[in-house]
Amino acid sequence: MRPIPLDRLSLVVGVTGHRDIAADDEAPLRAAFGRVLEGLATTCPHAPLLVLSGLAAGADALAAEEALARNIPVIACLPMPVAEYENDFSPAELARFRRLLDSVSRVVITSRTRKNGYVATGRFIAQYSHLLVAFWDGSGSRGAGGTADVVDMRLTGRAQDLDVESIPYLPDLGPVEIITTPRTSAVPPANPYATKRLYPKHFTGEESVEQSFHAMLVRMDSYNVDLAETPAPAPEPGLQALMDRTDATANRLQRQTNRFQLALLFFAFLAATVQIIGHIPSLAKVVGLAAAFVAYRVARKHDYENRYQDYRAIAEGLRVQSAWYCAGLRHKLVDNAYLRMQEGELQWIRMALRFFYLLFCEDRAHDNASHDHPVCRDWVRSQWRYYYRARRRLERTQRSLDVITVVCIGVGVACLVGSAIALGALFPCALFDPFCPRGFAPHGAFLTLQELLTVPLAMAAMLGAVFEHHAEKQNLTGNAKRYERMFRVFDRARRELNAIARGAPGNPQEIIYELGRAALVEHADWLIMRRDRPMKVVVV
Repeated sequence: MRPIPLDRLSLVVGVTGHRDIAADDEAPLRAAFGRVLEGLATTCPHAPLLVLSGLAAGADALAAEEALARNIPVIACLPMPVAEYENDFSPAELARFRRLLDSVSRVVITSRTRKNGYVATGRFIAQYSHLLVAFWDGSGSRGAGGTADVVDMRLTGRAQDLDVESIPYLPDLGPVEIITTPRTSAVPPANPYATKRLYPKHFTGEESVEQSFHAMLVRMDSYNVDLAETPAPAPEPGLQALMDRTDATANRLQRQTNRFQLALLFFAFLAATVQIIGHIPSLAKVVGLAAAFVAYRVARKHDYENRYQDYRAIAEGLRVQSAWYCAGLRHKLVDNAYLRMQEGELQWIRMALRFFYLLFCEDRAHDNASHDHPVCRDWVRSQWRYYYRARRRLERTQRSLDVITVVCIGVGVACLVGSAIALGALFPCALFDPFCPRGFAPHGAFLTLQELLTVPLAMAAMLGAVFEHHAEKQNLTGNAKRYERMFRVFDRARRELNAIARGAPGNPQEIIYELGRAALVEHADWLIMRRDRPMKVVVV
């Protein structure tokens, strides 16, 4: 039994398929499934694989056996308690099931009763899978929860019209790897054992879904690489420890992003300066512009900005998920309320959050769950403090930039007035041409004063443009207002929770849940806003 890594993001492969598979077909089907696993391992070399299987006879069992043979951990997703589930196996199938059950890394019961148990398992596997592998002959479904039903749900989002209110899983759209599988109870399909990947179509003729899925795999792999640079704690990591590591990784990449942003602003100012001062050699102007573009290309190549923003989003999601979990809010998944409009490259963030919920929370009740849990109290208090301080910090930064801009313009105007007065006193002909003696030739002092007429003011205006670009890129005023609103939201919730603790009526769990949703909406707005303002070369 191989343990599931708890310190990184795994690539989850879900399995659904037919039960009535002939013994002679199992070896080639296992080989086909093995090739799928090998392809994923090649695409994401830093993301360990994890297989979800219902361990039913046929496809579920052979896929689990192939994964275990490759030392890949397997989570058994059972449609009902084990004792009840064993009634669905023949004696030979039961022996195989029990061997597999002893070898899996973890067992999750997706439904506590037989009613709709198989539907629950199909939805569960489709919910948590990054890639769903279907051992399917292409025929229609023989009932709810069958292979065709799960494939259709994954590709279209449709679900059977059943009484499934107790089933909390309704997955995002996602790709399905079809392994053409013969069945003993049907006509053999053409091209048995062939594989084909199907992608959901958001609209007719769309071809970008495949590219988006590959981009998500790359981002998942990069996340593990970056996370590895932040040491894991000595004890077995939990949800809180993972959030702290992700937050630290985001902070490190944010500092790197800020350094490049400052470099771009500096080079923009330098390039504009050499343009204003005319007697600087042209080579210096070219070098200034080239340096700005080099810094920009390096930052874009390493994608520092998007990586730090994505990891900040994951850290925020884990922070809310941890609070909900400790408050006893079972089956409240952060990804259901986070970035729901994003089905492109940002979908990987929800996929990551969903996996971490599976890893640390799914089917595991918190022993000391309470709205007054220390994690909940610390979350409310720390976010209340964060939004208050962040708002004040941004307001101070905006005021400082405004003051610096006014001072620079004032200095420029003073230089212009002073140099004009000096030119008028020392060289009247510079202002009134009739007074210029014949043969007057400009010299050093005259040229210096002449430059002081225009250069300081031009540089002040240019510096103001650089500061304005920085303020616009950071959205200082807009973020300060957003943080003010969020501070008031947390302040009101904090007071309500304190009142409930003193005996006032109210539902503290509902407050914590709605508070988490508000924090997720605010952070999603922040992320989209930052994505709309990418790092770029400043031209002034």
